[in-house]
Amino acid sequence: MNAPSLSENERKLLRCLLRFYREIGPGATPGLKGLDEEAGLNRWETSEAVSGLRAKGLIEYWELQPAVRLTPEGLRAVLLLPEEGDA
Repeated sequence: MNAPSLSENERKLLRCLLRFYREIGPGATPGLKGLDEEAGLNRWETSEAVSGLRAKGLIEYWELQPAVRLTPEGLRAVLLLPEEGDA
């Protein structure tokens, strides 16, 4: 499986969600509030990254909270990405 084509902001957000996944477990569903700071993105960059990753089926999105979570496909994709220093 090849890593999907992702923008830099999408990669940052996926890596951030992977950290939550590793710390909390597969049910990790962080709220969007503050996630931009965790991922090192501006709020609008986070919004664009969420939209792109959601369209690719790599994250699930809950509007009521709002919150996001990696899908199984998203987990596979982020694990195929090179380490942050290697990119």
